[in-house]
Amino acid sequence: MKSNLPANFLIYLKSGQLTIANNEKTAIEFDSKDNTRTLDIIDLPTKIPGNMSLLKQLTEAKDLAKMLSKEDITLEIKHRGKLILRLGKNAKPKFSTLVTFSRNVEIVNLKELRKLDKEIS
Repeated sequence: MKSNLPANFLIYLKSGQLTIANNEKTAIEFDSKDNTRTLDIIDLPTKIPGNMSLLKQLTEAKDLAKMLSKEDITLEIKHRGKLILRLGKNAKPKFSTLVTFSRNVEIVNLKELRKLDKEIS
Protein backbone atom coordinates (compact mmCIF):
# COMPACT_ATOMS: atom_id res chain seq x y z
CA MET A 1 0.00 0.00 0.00
CA LYS A 2 1.37 3.40 -1.01
CA SER A 3 1.59 6.27 1.43
CA ASN A 4 -0.32 9.50 0.84
CA LEU A 5 2.18 11.44 2.95
CA PRO A 6 3.88 13.27 0.03
CA ALA A 7 0.54 14.33 -1.45
CA ASN A 8 -0.89 15.36 1.91
CA PHE A 9 2.23 17.41 2.67
CA LEU A 10 1.92 19.24 -0.65
CA ILE A 11 -1.84 19.75 -0.36
CA TYR A 12 -1.98 21.09 3.19
CA LEU A 13 1.13 23.28 3.16
CA LYS A 14 -0.58 26.49 2.02
CA SER A 15 2.31 28.95 2.23
CA GLY A 16 5.90 29.14 3.33
CA GLN A 17 9.48 28.51 2.35
CA LEU A 18 12.01 25.89 3.33
CA THR A 19 15.71 25.76 2.48
CA ILE A 20 17.86 22.70 3.02
CA ALA A 21 21.58 23.34 3.08
CA ASN A 22 24.72 21.25 3.28
CA ASN A 23 27.81 22.93 4.72
CA GLU A 24 26.15 26.32 4.25
CA LYS A 25 25.55 25.58 0.57
CA THR A 26 21.90 25.49 -0.51
CA ALA A 27 20.88 22.00 -1.68
CA ILE A 28 17.08 22.27 -2.01
CA GLU A 29 14.61 25.15 -1.87
CA PHE A 30 10.88 24.64 -1.39
CA ASP A 31 8.27 27.35 -1.76
CA SER A 32 4.51 27.19 -1.31
CA LYS A 33 2.28 30.03 -2.44
CA ASP A 34 -1.43 29.84 -3.21
CA ASN A 35 -1.99 26.62 -5.20
CA THR A 36 1.59 26.27 -6.47
CA ARG A 37 4.38 24.35 -4.79
CA THR A 38 7.91 24.78 -6.15
CA LEU A 39 10.78 22.42 -5.43
CA ASP A 40 14.18 23.58 -6.72
CA ILE A 41 16.93 20.96 -6.56
CA ILE A 42 20.11 23.01 -6.60
CA ASP A 43 22.94 20.83 -5.37
CA LEU A 44 22.46 17.39 -3.86
CA PRO A 45 25.52 16.44 -1.83
CA THR A 46 25.06 12.71 -2.34
CA LYS A 47 23.59 10.20 -4.75
CA ILE A 48 20.16 8.77 -4.00
CA PRO A 49 20.38 4.99 -3.53
CA GLY A 50 18.31 2.74 -5.74
CA ASN A 51 18.25 1.96 -9.39
CA MET A 52 14.84 3.16 -10.53
CA SER A 53 15.00 4.48 -14.08
CA LEU A 54 13.80 7.94 -15.01
CA LEU A 55 10.89 6.46 -16.96
CA LYS A 56 9.83 4.39 -13.94
CA GLN A 57 10.06 7.45 -11.68
CA LEU A 58 7.84 9.47 -14.01
CA THR A 59 5.32 6.65 -14.19
CA GLU A 60 5.26 6.48 -10.37
CA ALA A 61 4.75 10.26 -10.23
CA LYS A 62 1.42 10.02 -12.03
CA ASP A 63 -0.44 8.92 -8.86
CA LEU A 64 0.91 11.93 -6.95
CA ALA A 65 0.10 14.22 -9.87
CA LYS A 66 -3.47 12.91 -10.07
CA MET A 67 -4.03 13.56 -6.36
CA LEU A 68 -2.62 17.07 -6.67
CA SER A 69 -4.81 17.81 -9.67
CA LYS A 70 -7.95 16.76 -7.77
CA GLU A 71 -7.02 19.30 -5.07
CA ASP A 72 -6.21 22.08 -7.62
CA ILE A 73 -2.53 22.01 -6.64
CA THR A 74 0.45 22.29 -9.01
CA LEU A 75 3.94 21.07 -8.15
CA GLU A 76 6.74 22.58 -10.20
CA ILE A 77 10.08 20.82 -10.01
CA LYS A 78 13.16 22.80 -10.96
CA HIS A 79 16.82 21.96 -11.35
CA ARG A 80 19.09 24.89 -10.53
CA GLY A 81 16.29 27.33 -11.26
CA LYS A 82 15.22 25.77 -14.58
CA LEU A 83 11.70 24.33 -14.67
CA ILE A 84 11.84 20.66 -15.65
CA LEU A 85 8.54 19.08 -14.53
CA ARG A 86 5.04 20.22 -13.73
CA LEU A 87 2.66 17.89 -11.91
CA GLY A 88 -1.00 18.40 -11.05
CA LYS A 89 -3.53 21.00 -12.07
CA ASN A 90 -1.49 23.22 -14.42
CA ALA A 91 0.32 20.39 -16.20
CA LYS A 92 -0.20 20.58 -19.94
CA PRO A 93 1.54 17.50 -21.30
CA LYS A 94 2.23 17.03 -24.96
CA PHE A 95 4.53 14.08 -25.60
CA SER A 96 4.72 13.41 -21.83
CA THR A 97 1.37 11.64 -22.05
CA LEU A 98 2.94 8.98 -24.27
CA VAL A 99 5.62 8.30 -21.66
CA THR A 100 3.65 8.56 -18.39
CA PHE A 101 0.13 7.73 -19.58
CA SER A 102 -1.02 10.69 -17.50
CA ARG A 103 -2.53 14.07 -18.32
CA ASN A 104 -1.25 15.37 -14.98
CA VAL A 105 2.52 15.08 -15.63
CA GLU A 106 4.27 17.53 -17.96
CA ILE A 107 7.92 17.27 -18.91
CA VAL A 108 8.90 20.88 -19.53
CA ASN A 109 12.64 20.49 -20.14
CA LEU A 110 13.78 16.95 -21.02
CA LYS A 111 17.45 17.92 -21.40
CA GLU A 112 17.60 19.38 -17.89
CA LEU A 113 15.60 16.47 -16.50
CA ARG A 114 18.20 14.04 -17.86
CA LYS A 115 20.98 16.11 -16.26
CA LEU A 116 19.24 15.85 -12.89
CA ASP A 117 18.71 12.11 -13.37
CA LYS A 118 22.47 11.63 -13.94
CA GLU A 119 23.30 13.67 -10.83
CA ILE A 120 21.06 11.74 -8.47
CA SER A 121 21.65 8.22 -9.70
